[in-house]
Amino acid sequence: MSGRGAGWLAHQHGVLGVTGSSPVAPTILIYIFIRDMAQFGRALGSGPRGRGFESHYPDQENKMDKRIPLFFALKNYIDKKRPAFHMPGHHRGKGIHKYLKELWGENVFLFDITEVEGMDYLHKPEGVIQEAQELAAKAFGAKKTFFLINGSTVGNLVMLVSTLNPQDKVVLQRNSHRSIIGGLAVFDLIPVYIQSEIHEYTGIPWGIKPETYEEVVRNNGTKVSFITSPNYYGMCENIEYILKIGRKYNQIMLLDEAHGVHFPFNSKLPVSGIKLGYDMVVQSAHKTLPSLTQTSYLHINGENIDMDRVFDALTFLESSSPSYLFMVSLDVVRYQMETEGEKIWNEILDLAEYTRNEINKIDGLYCFGKEILKDGIYDLDLTKITVNTKNIGLTGFEVEEILNKDYNIEIELSDSYNILIFLTPGIKKEEIDILINALKDISIKKRKSSITNNFVVPEIPPIAATPKEAFLREKEVIELTKAKGRISGKIVSAYPPGLPILVPGEVITENILNYIIDLKSKGANLQGFMDKDYNFIKVLK
Repeated sequence: MSGRGAGWLAHQHGVLGVTGSSPVAPTILIYIFIRDMAQFGRALGSGPRGRGFESHYPDQENKMDKRIPLFFALKNYIDKKRPAFHMPGHHRGKGIHKYLKELWGENVFLFDITEVEGMDYLHKPEGVIQEAQELAAKAFGAKKTFFLINGSTVGNLVMLVSTLNPQDKVVLQRNSHRSIIGGLAVFDLIPVYIQSEIHEYTGIPWGIKPETYEEVVRNNGTKVSFITSPNYYGMCENIEYILKIGRKYNQIMLLDEAHGVHFPFNSKLPVSGIKLGYDMVVQSAHKTLPSLTQTSYLHINGENIDMDRVFDALTFLESSSPSYLFMVSLDVVRYQMETEGEKIWNEILDLAEYTRNEINKIDGLYCFGKEILKDGIYDLDLTKITVNTKNIGLTGFEVEEILNKDYNIEIELSDSYNILIFLTPGIKKEEIDILINALKDISIKKRKSSITNNFVVPEIPPIAATPKEAFLREKEVIELTKAKGRISGKIVSAYPPGLPILVPGEVITENILNYIIDLKSKGANLQGFMDKDYNFIKVLK
């Protein structure tokens, strides 16, 4: 969870003086998570005794041990109060500086353990971690599920390296996450890109059409297709039809569903690729579920997946010292969604409808709903609130800055024409009303002439070097204005939402150069430059 989410969570738990932009907000979140773990255990009548976690209902404790195995195993281990002569180096908090101890309390350090007796090991799970992962697979509807403690980034890398060999081609959407682009360089893979469709009014790259996908996969001799849906804004492709086309051409079908981890837990949300039968699916628990940052799931459905390579890839790419805070977070949130998910998301969907309706009453703002499906988008996650700002004459970047500086409000992201708001478990109407009132104020006080939609989709540049070659070759830094015709040495993107403009090995064409300059003029947050003003770029020598 970002600092903005932590600040809000702190506000909800009565932690005063913490805002979304506060540098201590993430630490407050960890404190709250640990504190609430203790409260959760007390509510169930179990937990370590002698520290205020007395078990009053041993029968219920035994029952819950089976339903949330890793959570209770950790609490029960702490109850043993063993003298510790092992990692981590803070010695169960006794060696921590008083600043952290005063801020976080004691529990965070007690729960931060290593692979001790009875706690299993993520890279060879045979006990409570195995049980927790099996329960997750059942809850999500997968044949096998792995806990990821390095985020969906590592899940994307595992999917690539467990299904492809060096110099293999892979079909990719151009709006794929940057971790996938990085995987091309690390594993020496050749991309076959499909340009994302752009929603004309909002300027948002939403995904690919099935017919475009079929044309590409039919003509390129690939064996693996890597699909990304939903996008950051909740826009969904027709992943069911795309899957059918992929099967027709004997593709291994991989899905980055990072923004759709909540889909399996409410019938009003879009269908998950797990249910449809994608061979491998990655989902980010921390993006929309009440789970800690870096926590994700990797789901396996395909019989054509080499599980030995999956195990090896996870061992090579993930930390060998996995955080039990992260893993317990994944265990508990799975249980929470399994038992309360339908209710939780019904409440959020109701709040989303209220938010959308109120924002659409503000002159000059437009918050789209499912009416945009007539524009070719297949489905929409209504918990994502996108507000188009061009009719009040402000870019999304400008509105986000005003919300930050003038109203002390943090949102998820902005782009040239939109701001994006996440509604996730715990959100309250009172918070939404604060945002709505701020947007009303901005529409009156900051209004300018309407912005003309001149969004142009840049072409996919020619590839002059493979991603791996570009990664390893010697590079130099030059002025952006002199970059026409040179070969990019870095990923250049407007992030978020992370749509690559250039990837290493691609030629910087005149159109691409003009597109970057246009984004600069609009105040976009660009990545991949060598200076804060976006004037210098790294290219191959």
